[in-house]
Amino acid sequence: MAGWDYAVTYGEFLTWMHATSFMNANRDTKTHPDPVDLPTPWRQEQEVDVTAEEREALRADLRARSAFAH
Repeated sequence: MAGWDYAVTYGEFLTWMHATSFMNANRDTKTHPDPVDLPTPWRQEQEVDVTAEEREALRADLRARSAFAH
């Protein structure tokens, strides 16, 4: 959730997913050719890729903190 404008609950996230999916599945593509994109709390721009060294450092940090990585 780092970088989000605000936190959402699991229910709010699933409601957003369901609403977006429903509207896109049922839209008239002739009158609305572009998919519906509801506002989200996370950034829309793509994250920049990390270097191989940064990726390995992040993976090592994850392994050190994760209960499932051992």
